[in-house]
Formats: sequence, structure tokens, C-alpha cells
Amino acid sequence: MRKGRPPSQTAESHAAIMDAVYALLQKKSVRDLTMEEVAKRAKVGKPTLYKWWPTKATLVLAMLCERMALKLEKPTVLAAEESLRFRVRRLIDAFNGPFGKIVAGLIAEGQSEPAVLHEFFNRWVSPRRTATIADLQRGKNGGELRPETEPELLNDAIFGAIYYRLLLRSGPLTRRFGEELVEQVIRGHRSGNSPS
Repeated sequence: MRKGRPPSQTAESHAAIMDAVYALLQKKSVRDLTMEEVAKRAKVGKPTLYKWWPTKATLVLAMLCERMALKLEKPTVLAAEESLRFRVRRLIDAFNGPFGKIVAGLIAEGQSEPAVLHEFFNRWVSPRRTATIADLQRGKNGGELRPETEPELLNDAIFGAIYYRLLLRSGPLTRRFGEELVEQVIRGHRSGNSPS
């Protein structure tokens, strides 16, 4: 029989660790966060943390994926452009809350630790990028977008601009910016059959 904590204790420890990471990152940057602080606040041993998350960045990313991802999910009945607008709004709202600083911190950490950037892209960016590209492809296939539309380029033009403003603070990252961005980028891609 396998030894270890009962599942309920493991779940409680996991939740306490996620709560601790989230709370500590309200007061400090990803760079300044330490595994010792997380373990102390969550009332777990450091070996427990390292057993589940080999690095601080993987721990922060796990919290981000659990806590922020749910805020970004969308209904499946939207037209491609409506879906795009929904995703842009949700991401901008999340980036203007406590998660924006965390995402920027992870990307900053990734500059000196390429594995962090790779993991961030694979676990955080890629699933959302793939889903958005699928929505845009559906819109193209359904005649909502013009036949020559390149869904990957359309996605990157829009979300790249959002990350640009998040990281470089070149201008305000507002819902209005998101609406105007989508309108500018997608205007030339709408077909005559588009509902917008």
C-alpha cells in the first residue's frame, strides 16, 4: 500500500500553498518571492514544495494557471469575432488586476531562465493561443472572415500588442484599447457575411 498523506490533506496543503503564493505576490515581485516564505506561510515543509514544484517559477506558474485561467474561459456559442473580443476583454481585465504583475514577473524571470519562458509559453500562452486560433479558423471556414485571413497572424497581432503594453507600459492597457485594437486589426478581415 502506498504511503503518504491522505488525499484530503494533500488537497488542503495544495490549496494552502496556492493561497500563500497568491498572497505573497500581492506584496512582492516574483523575483523577490522565496520558497522559504511560501512554505512558512502555507505551514508546509520546503521538501513538500520541491516535491511538487522543482523551482519557484514552476510554483508561481502553477498558481497562475489555477487561479487566473478560470477567469479567461469563454462561452462556446460565440461567433469568432465575439469570441476574440471576449478573450481580449478578459485578458486585459486580468492583467489590470493582481495577475498582470505576476505575468510580467514570470516573463522577466524567463529572460535569465529560458526554461521558465518555455514552460510559461507551453502551459499558459499556448493553450489560449491555440483556442483563439481555432475560433478564428472556424470564423474563416464559416465565411465570417475573408478566405485569405491568416488566423495565427491575426491572433499574434492582437495579443502581441496586449503583452507589449503590459511589459513596456507604452500606453494604457484598457478595455477601450482592446476594443479599438480588435477593430483595427480585424476590420480588413471581415467578409460580407460577418455579423459585425
